[in-house]
Amino acid sequence: MDNGIDRVDGGWDVRSMRGSGITEMIIGSVLRLHAGPDGIEVHCPAELTTSEGALAVHAATRTHLDRLPRLLGQVIAEVHAGDAGSLRVRFANGWRLDVPVSTGGPGWLIHLRGRHFISSLPGGGLKLPG
Repeated sequence: MDNGIDRVDGGWDVRSMRGSGITEMIIGSVLRLHAGPDGIEVHCPAELTTSEGALAVHAATRTHLDRLPRLLGQVIAEVHAGDAGSLRVRFANGWRLDVPVSTGGPGWLIHLRGRHFISSLPGGGLKLPG
């Protein structure tokens, strides 16, 4: 696609977010990460892997929210939306935010410059702009 999203084996890479730092984080009933004009919303439980190990994080249930501010300033190395509906955000320092397929509702959403987006579908799969 000409909007910074490339089809790759098993999903889509959001190359337009590479090299951007997390500039703002909003934690309410969902986790919102802003990287310049782009953003990621996480609606379901996710796993944050740092140098200290992996832990479950979830905004709505207030699970391990004290770890999330450590993402501020982190530079995005990769954003990959899997065809099955999973999301992987890898940071330049090796940390990862992994969002599995959500069975009960929307799992995540990617905003690109306020226009284009990819989102997961309940039960698996992706919704692409079109």
